[in-house]
Amino acid sequence: MDKPSRCTREALAEQILWLIRLRWIAVGSIIVACLMGTYVFPVLTDATPIYVCAALLLLSNILYLVAATRQVSRSSRRDIALAMIQVETDLVLLTAVLHFSGGAANPFFLLYVIPIIIATIILPKSMSHAAGLTAILLFGLLAASELNGGTWLGYYPLKFSAVGGLWRNRVYVLGAFTAFVCTVVLVQHLTRVVIARMTAKELEAARNNDVLQAVISAMAEGLIFINSDARVAICNPAATLWKRNGNTSLKDTSIDDFLSPLAGHMKVLLSDADRAASWTERIEFNTDAPDRRHIEVKSGPVVGIDGQRLGCVIVGQDLTEHRKLAKDLLERTEEVTEINEMLKMSRVEMAQREKMVAIGQMATGIAHEIGNPLASISSVAQYLARKITASDQKEQLLIIQYHVDRISTILKRMLGLSRPATSEYKWTDVNSLIDNTLSLINFDRRAQSVTVENRAGTDLPMMWLNPQHLEQVFLNIFINALDAMNAKDQEQKHNLKITTKCRNDVVEIRISDTGIGMKSEVCKRAFESFFTTKEIGKGTGLGLFISYNLVREADGTIELESELGRGTTVIIRIPLRPRKNLIAGDDE
Repeated sequence: MDKPSRCTREALAEQILWLIRLRWIAVGSIIVACLMGTYVFPVLTDATPIYVCAALLLLSNILYLVAATRQVSRSSRRDIALAMIQVETDLVLLTAVLHFSGGAANPFFLLYVIPIIIATIILPKSMSHAAGLTAILLFGLLAASELNGGTWLGYYPLKFSAVGGLWRNRVYVLGAFTAFVCTVVLVQHLTRVVIARMTAKELEAARNNDVLQAVISAMAEGLIFINSDARVAICNPAATLWKRNGNTSLKDTSIDDFLSPLAGHMKVLLSDADRAASWTERIEFNTDAPDRRHIEVKSGPVVGIDGQRLGCVIVGQDLTEHRKLAKDLLERTEEVTEINEMLKMSRVEMAQREKMVAIGQMATGIAHEIGNPLASISSVAQYLARKITASDQKEQLLIIQYHVDRISTILKRMLGLSRPATSEYKWTDVNSLIDNTLSLINFDRRAQSVTVENRAGTDLPMMWLNPQHLEQVFLNIFINALDAMNAKDQEQKHNLKITTKCRNDVVEIRISDTGIGMKSEVCKRAFESFFTTKEIGKGTGLGLFISYNLVREADGTIELESELGRGTTVIIRIPLRPRKNLIAGDDE
């Protein structure tokens, strides 16, 4: 069965209903013609068969109406079959009416033209030809029956005189004239219906085309349609930005006018004619405009209702802002993740600091508690030293006294370090501060494999500063140096070297270690708060940050020189007297 190439399903259903409405008129016309042929112009031999034909036409039309209006899943094949049955039935009933009203001599045989015109309008080409062949065969059968004197189908002649020929009979002439007028009127009506519908369809198509053009032009996405002749049939304003050299003209656009990646993609689409009718491809490219844009396009085939490929459509959108937002979102996510990690580390570090504060407070109490027994031991040792005369026993008591004094000195230094820092500035011997701080770290197990070289300048003048602050700086740097050297091979010998000198009223302290060293990017961030390369729980990331601020408070500078795998040198430069404290305190 041919496909309804020019009739959509809705249009075909509407035409079937139109044919049913015409059939109501045909039923009424047959009944009126019978009444006139019986009572006004008594020319019919027997009107009963004609009334039967009218009743059959009425019944079939009711059945067609029910079938056409049933709420079932419709299909084009079903509607075409229904229309074909109606046309064939109409031809058979028209032949029967003509046969029972004079046969081929009935001038209303011209009405055969009407079903054929209707079949041509609503049916596919092959079926309309079949309907025409049916009309020819039926009229031929009618004529053959007339030639044989009605021996095949019976004979129902019209009752009027044929003397001098049919055209000499007024009733026949009137009937022929009436048949001709009816045929002309019906043909004109059908022609007007066809023309009106074609005009309406053209106007609707024109309106739809205008709407489509307006929608395509207003689209933010670019759209290109390439027909099967490799010609760019549609290119909206957004797609003109994809052309070479900023050419935004909408006229006379060809494939080669577009950027190379897109033009190459178009040629591949057109050359691959064997591809399936349903597919989608995606490519991305950048424009050459001053404001560089990133475009993503999707392409696919356009297939007509007859299954033939009409061309290809390409739709693209600008993803530049989307990419920027995605990049910004990724950066913000990384920042939030980094902040969350910092906060997590800060909580751990704060807990560690609170633990260290608690341990410091406990150590202070323990130092006080140890101090009393040590004082008693020292008193007993001194008393026994005075009483005993044996030299060997006296020497042993002196050893006890020496170690008791040593323990007392360590406890005093621990207590001094645990006291809250004050803002008291005074003249301070830097070398003494270094010695005191070194004496504290000498008892650290990390210092057991480290050789300390303290090359203090002999002519170093006194400095006006807060000694507790500077002692805290030295302690932080020494502990970092011990950690860096212990992170290296334990069997290797390590050196901690301290040098001091004074030049132009500025004291320079260099503290060098032979630890693991740092990369340049780590050195740049070493003085940031909470930045550490140590494991969680082993470093707070505040040591160098606090040291930096304490040195800056004294109008000094602190720098790092490091080489990965070879060690680090911390350089501290502090003026003999900070500018902001020139008028503070007493000159000595």
